[in-house]
Amino acid sequence: MRRVVVSPHPDDAVWSCGGMFGAWAAGADALTVVTVFDGGPAAAVRRAEDAAALAAWPLRAVGLGFPDAMHREDRYPGPLSRRRAVHPDDAGTAEAVAAALGPYLREADLLLLPLAGRTHVDHVIARVAAERAAAGTGVQAAYYAEFPYRPPPAGGPGMAVTEHRADFSAWLRGALAYRSQVTEMFGGPLRLGRALAGHARTPAVWREHRLAAQEGSAAAK
Repeated sequence: MRRVVVSPHPDDAVWSCGGMFGAWAAGADALTVVTVFDGGPAAAVRRAEDAAALAAWPLRAVGLGFPDAMHREDRYPGPLSRRRAVHPDDAGTAEAVAAALGPYLREADLLLLPLAGRTHVDHVIARVAAERAAAGTGVQAAYYAEFPYRPPPAGGPGMAVTEHRADFSAWLRGALAYRSQVTEMFGGPLRLGRALAGHARTPAVWREHRLAAQEGSAAAK
C-alpha cells in the first residue's frame, strides 16, 4: 500500500497522524508526505523543523513551496479571516496546488487528506485541490482530523472511524521537533504532550472514507 499524506502546513501531518507513520512507512516507497504551504517569507525555520521531524521515519518528504495564507495578506489580513471562507482570489491557488500534487497522486494507492472542517483556509484549499487532482484517477481518499483543531463528531455518511494503533513515543518526538509552533501555540513541550495524548485517545482522530476520490470531491462541493 503506497500512501500519500497531504499536509497543508509543516506540522499538520505529523501532529495529526504521526503515530501511524511507522506502520505506514513499512516498505519501500510506502509513504510520502507532501507539505503544501511551506513557502513565503520567513518560512525557512518551519521548513527546517518539518525536515527534522519527518527524518525520524523512512518516508519521502516533499515541499511544494506555496505561501501560507498569513503571507497572502491582501486576501487574509488577520487570523480570524483565515478561519473563514476561502477568498475568491484563491481559486487560482487551488488550481495550482492541484497541478503540483498530480505527479505524486499517480504514485499512490491511498491519499490521506485533512478533513478541513472549521480549521483554516489553507487546509480547505489543500483538501479541495487534492480531491480535484485525484478525480478520475481511481486513487482512494481517506481523511484525518487535524490536531490541535477539535475533531468533528464521530460517524457520518460513508465514513468509518478507525482508532489509532499509534507509536506514541515516536509521534511525540516528531511533534516536538516543531519548536516554534510548540512555543507559540502551547507555551512549551509539556502542554503539547498532554494535548497530543488526548488527541491520540480520541476515537475520531482518523476517519477513512471508503469512497473514490471523485465521489469525495463531489460530496465536498
